[in-house]
Amino acid sequence: MATFFEIKQLICRLFGIRDIVDNDEDITVDIRPWRVSSSNEQENYQFVIVNAELQELYDKVCSMRNDALELYTGYYYEVGIDLNYPIIRNQEFPVISEDIANSIQYELGVPTIEYCIYLLIQIKDTMNQQQGRNSRVLPMRLRRPFDRYVSTNDNISLATLLPKMIGELSLKIKNMNSYAKDLSSFRNYKTSFVFEFMYKSGIALIEFTDIIDMFHMNNSIRGKLDVTQIGTPPLRKYTNDVVDYYKQALASNDPYIKFISFYHVMEYFFDEVFKRKLVTDLKDKITHPDFSYKNEDKIYDIALFVKNRLRMNDETGQGNELESLKYVLSEYISIDDLKVRIDAIDLNALQYYKNNKVLFCNAPVINWSDTQGVFNQLARRIYFTRNSLVHSKSGKNKERYRPYQDEKQLQLEIPLVKAVAELIIINSSEIF
Repeated sequence: MATFFEIKQLICRLFGIRDIVDNDEDITVDIRPWRVSSSNEQENYQFVIVNAELQELYDKVCSMRNDALELYTGYYYEVGIDLNYPIIRNQEFPVISEDIANSIQYELGVPTIEYCIYLLIQIKDTMNQQQGRNSRVLPMRLRRPFDRYVSTNDNISLATLLPKMIGELSLKIKNMNSYAKDLSSFRNYKTSFVFEFMYKSGIALIEFTDIIDMFHMNNSIRGKLDVTQIGTPPLRKYTNDVVDYYKQALASNDPYIKFISFYHVMEYFFDEVFKRKLVTDLKDKITHPDFSYKNEDKIYDIALFVKNRLRMNDETGQGNELESLKYVLSEYISIDDLKVRIDAIDLNALQYYKNNKVLFCNAPVINWSDTQGVFNQLARRIYFTRNSLVHSKSGKNKERYRPYQDEKQLQLEIPLVKAVAELIIINSSEIF
């Protein structure tokens, strides 16, 4: 966990102060005069962050329990909320409601100073884990000049400025009973509040996955834009429908929509490739020297072959989906090209897929060196994950995708399906 001095340094950077030393001095923050009314006295152009008070605040936050972006005790719970609706973002808040019967109070509004310090700890921890320039660069939102948040109507202090600089809302739940509540209870209260808020307002309240999601601290998937490559005219004709699926995936920030849209690119070719494979295999059998239309056993073998190949998923005539996916992958994908493309999207992804299953659906690892089994493993990993997303029967809890809870893990599967979809689109195209 980030030390007190690291957090003190980070706060100084937010307010444009650098090169502080590790001591007990207070922090004096200067405010640009043009942001403050000229009627104020000179001392109002500054405010002081008292070191002892900051240390007490840090210690208080460290004494609280936490899980990802949840900060809580037995009597208090707070979590960051994404309200992506600018029209009301800064209006009508805080929203406060009280359940008198159960002694529970809810408040949706700007985060507390304690929660802000907790987020700074998370930010610093993440920066410490990153490499190169990212270990030193603040999230974009925190690089904005702080004086833009100064209002002469406020009592200017760390407690009034930092929540504005964080720029998000939080849901606070207070337990006013004489006995403590556990995290599971607070989460149940949160779920109830969030649903009724959405039901009554028609506006989504979404939890951030983690600190990286909240402050967009991970840019590993999006590479540097090469303008010279974009300037090259296209020389291939692509299928319109699959390009639309690909476009839908790139336009969304939701990994669920991304995965399903990339999967639709693969699914588009199921019938075409399945039919082609069936016809090719059938031709091989009926033209084989051992085949004779006068031999009833041989004819019966052909009938069994067709029957088994056409195991039905539904009444549309489509064959087994997993087998169809294998055929599509084998038809359009080179494993070497796939590995190169995945590596270009995310440098850590190939090793991750080799060593880690998809836990929420028990999808297998991919042994890239297994030339015989790699397409089977690749298809099963993608197909099992897809099934977990689209099926939600309560009896399948071990194989069911849970939104938000499993979102971070699903995000790790996006480089795989993105690369597969791109190669299918390219290799199914025609040259102009």
